[in-house]
Amino acid sequence: MIVQIAFTAARPAAAAPESLPLWQAEVRAGYGVAMGGSGSRMSTRPTPLTLAAIASFAFNEEPLLYGYGGLLVETLDRNAVGAVFGVRFSPQGSRLRLSGGGTWMVAPATLFGATASGGACMRWKPRIGLCGDVQLTAFFAGSDLADGRAITQAQLVVGMVFDAL
Repeated sequence: MIVQIAFTAARPAAAAPESLPLWQAEVRAGYGVAMGGSGSRMSTRPTPLTLAAIASFAFNEEPLLYGYGGLLVETLDRNAVGAVFGVRFSPQGSRLRLSGGGTWMVAPATLFGATASGGACMRWKPRIGLCGDVQLTAFFAGSDLADGRAITQAQLVVGMVFDAL
């Protein structure tokens, strides 16, 4: 009697892709340098401390795009409140993220500007990430600007992202 035993190496199952969060919440704080004026009249000063609470929703899977909107508060040297909105691109399998959008300060005076940022997020826990960005904001309209002037802010921003769904 002959008994044959065969061993075969089982192929590992393909790793299931991480489920992408459909909704995210983020709290951020930013501080940096603001520049205004032109030529010899250009001034440089610290920016206000900018605090933000933002909600993001995924609206495209490939490439991964999020729309975002939220509340913005400025403090230290300037007290103001407003809103931020835009689109964020996050390449799949990467920690990088790029954002572009607008900022609208509504009280006590108005400011409107465009914002762009780039940075990275690292997972701290399965549903929580720590993020760091460099953000540029150019305010070009509003009652808080002198005629024909613009203010450009460069800020380092740190934040925490929470996957909601």
